[in-house]
Amino acid sequence: MIDALINGKLIKDTVLRSSANGNNFCNFMLTVSTGEPIPMVITGIAFNEAAEKIAKLKKGDALAITGALKPSTWQDKTTGETKHGLNVTVSDCLSVYDVKKRKAV
Repeated sequence: MIDALINGKLIKDTVLRSSANGNNFCNFMLTVSTGEPIPMVITGIAFNEAAEKIAKLKKGDALAITGALKPSTWQDKTTGETKHGLNVTVSDCLSVYDVKKRKAV
């Protein structure tokens, strides 16, 4: 596992969900610029307080996260090609909305 600090934009709206044991969680997808022509897509999951913050965001909102980064592989359902990606489990997050709140205090 790799500790990472990632800054990107949400690809789609987020939804807060609850697990069977009552914990809140939120899955999301970020597009991250790497200097290449095509940005990298990182999938993530956040729990409890971080999940509640992320679930308030919408597609296109900027988000900075810290967490445990793990490489992943899967088979493309249409082509059968092996694909590679990155998943992150969020430990903390920050959005522009959090910054605005802090400046107002």
